Amino acid sequence: MTEAPAPAEAPAPVSPYGEEDFQRLRRMIGPAVDAWTALTDPLFLGLGNIPAQGPVLLVGNHGMMGTLDAGVMAFGLKRRLGIWPRGLADHIHFAIPRWRDLFRAAGAVEGTPDGFRGLMALKSHVVVYPGGVGEVFKRRGEKYRLRWKQRLGFARLAIEAGCPVVPFSAVGADDSYSVLLGSDEILKIPGAGALARRLKLKSDYLGLYRGLGLTALPRPERYYFSFAPAIDTARFKGEATDDNAWTLRREVEAAIEAGLDDLLARREHDPLRPLRRRLIPLARQVLDRARGRAPAEQDERGRDEEG
Repeated sequence: MTEAPAPAEAPAPVSPYGEEDFQRLRRMIGPAVDAWTALTDPLFLGLGNIPAQGPVLLVGNHGMMGTLDAGVMAFGLKRRLGIWPRGLADHIHFAIPRWRDLFRAAGAVEGTPDGFRGLMALKSHVVVYPGGVGEVFKRRGEKYRLRWKQRLGFARLAIEAGCPVVPFSAVGADDSYSVLLGSDEILKIPGAGALARRLKLKSDYLGLYRGLGLTALPRPERYYFSFAPAIDTARFKGEATDDNAWTLRREVEAAIEAGLDDLLARREHDPLRPLRRRLIPLARQVLDRARGRAPAEQDERGRDEEG
């Protein structure tokens, strides 16, 4: 839950999200997500740490250009566990026509306490990225680093709800782009700060990036997701004091950072990290689909690990 410009309209009430809603979303973006998933060949670790029944709070690091890996993770959890994680999203997403329609179609709600409580009441699996846009628009040297500032909102609300918190780590998206100019560098350009203020843009929303070649297309890095054991919040007895919130936040941060270290180490020895080595299995999956054989997702699931 992050600070952002005020929404263009009042947030919609939190509604249940069922299979019919998911199928509607799948018709909208399913082919694009499937194609990107095939290219990034995601590896999921620790899926057994996610409680099957909600309410559950999933807290993780946001990848650069955050929707790239967030969608792959969400669709992957739905495919593997039958769980559709609902996002608490920055207000800016709901101020953009059509874009907000996509977020609502995915079951996302604005990142407010009331939105969180509504999802908890529905016993949802909820995804929160405390770093928000600050982790989406990274500066130089911030790859796979948390930028949570002094935020305690997710910790207070989790304690209030008494729900388990599952820390997760994501690797891959931060390598899909290179930072050309971070927000700190942009603001040093004469007149840039004044222009940003005139456009009511906060510094977190600034950045210039390069993807594949000289284009803005993301590089198809392999994605890795790991889920740490759930952290019990019942021990706080609903007392969302500063001390308790900081205790929970530090535990979640430590678990995410440990997960990032582990995934980065695994990636160094992963024979499927280079795209060229993933193209042959991908071609086989495409041929299998064309021949009407077993769906490619069975192969994908078989490569997951629980370690």
